[in-house]
Amino acid sequence: MKIRVLGNATLDIILRIDSNIFEGNKIEVKEIFFSLGGGALNASTTFKNLKIDYLAYFRLGNDIIAKNILSKIKEENLKSKIFFHKGNSQFSVVVLSKNKERTIFVWRGASDRFSLNELFSLDFGKNDPFYLTTLNTSPLIFIKFLKKLKQNRSFICLNPSYQFLKSPHALGAISFADVLILNYQEACALMKKNLKPLLLGKELKNISKVKILVITLGEKGSLTFYENKIFEADVFKPKKFVDTTGAGDAFSSAFFANLFLNKFVLNEEIVRKSIIWGSANASSNIEKLGAQIGLLKKEDFFKYQSLRLKIKSWQY
Repeated sequence: MKIRVLGNATLDIILRIDSNIFEGNKIEVKEIFFSLGGGALNASTTFKNLKIDYLAYFRLGNDIIAKNILSKIKEENLKSKIFFHKGNSQFSVVVLSKNKERTIFVWRGASDRFSLNELFSLDFGKNDPFYLTTLNTSPLIFIKFLKKLKQNRSFICLNPSYQFLKSPHALGAISFADVLILNYQEACALMKKNLKPLLLGKELKNISKVKILVITLGEKGSLTFYENKIFEADVFKPKKFVDTTGAGDAFSSAFFANLFLNKFVLNEEIVRKSIIWGSANASSNIEKLGAQIGLLKKEDFFKYQSLRLKIKSWQY
């Protein structure tokens, strides 16, 4: 059994500067760093580090960015199935200013969305689980794809984009997921309202009918809704705060990886362990530049299990 990963692949160009980004007409760059990024490759790196079998699906153009991404994929030995298109591939310019603020310029290009033909061409395996990021694919297209996955009895983790969640059809799509992982801003976009995270999560869990709902809250931790319980978790504080690029993917992929390694036998103990793994991976990733260098290796996850992470739980 392998995890089928769907998402994007990008080249992240990270610039560290000694000023604030909009100070003056000419800004000197202190440090430059090139890194693979995107939901498909970030999650795949977590799975590779955990020695989990996986295959990543994504789109690329036919430009110099694609050549650089392909070279780095080969260097990192990441397993992938690529849909090639005319045009430019996705890339991001991430600017880290002296006050530790992060500004990201994104060109989505050919990586912006999947077609229904591409989605239906995927090898579903035999009940293989799917870790899905949606890009800006239409929810109506994604619903047809998710229906087919459910016919295959696949376990589905959905980590949708903000643009996807703004669609009026997004709620129909997420109802097919077993696990739904969002940040607070994405949850507000989906529900078309701004409520306190706890109230928002309760309402979304009841509407969506997913088995596990996670709402991440950045440095404030996360809320996980499972059966009739809420788990309110703190974070592992990073030893140093360098770059938050890819922190959400680090949390989500590690959370799902633990469910996979436990063969999706869900109970309170496994959910708690998934929260610990997600927080650990995100915290470690923040300590390094880029979305992947700081991701934990297999042996490191077990070290974090011996550390205490504050997790409160109660019924609702």
